Amino acid sequence: MAHPNEQRVRDLYAAMDRGDGRARAQALTPATRWVIAGNGKLAGTHVGSDAIFDFWRQVARETGGGLRLTLRDVLANDARAVALVDVVGSREDKSLHAQQLVVFEFDSGDLREARFVYEDQAGYDAFWS
Repeated sequence: MAHPNEQRVRDLYAAMDRGDGRARAQALTPATRWVIAGNGKLAGTHVGSDAIFDFWRQVARETGGGLRLTLRDVLANDARAVALVDVVGSREDKSLHAQQLVVFEFDSGDLREARFVYEDQAGYDAFWS
């Protein structure tokens, strides 16, 4: 049986994969922080479901439909979950094949923060430049 926070992360990625906005919205709170590391055009902190959905829409616009995210593994405890994700996408004349580490922080089951870091941060930043 998966830890509840592991299942929350797996459910979120499954919702993203099938384009289920309602399930994605249910995973967020008005205070959820989506923190994108780096110096690319999408780097920064997005707070609340409206800002996070705006971020997701911008990713979809910039990449002609979004990035393909493949969840490789999730480790979780009562306070956090760590996800290893393969990210593939293209925009303009650039392509991205990257490994992403996401640290999810939970508070009583609510998703408080998701912090995204790339194995090749410079390559990720170049993709968004």
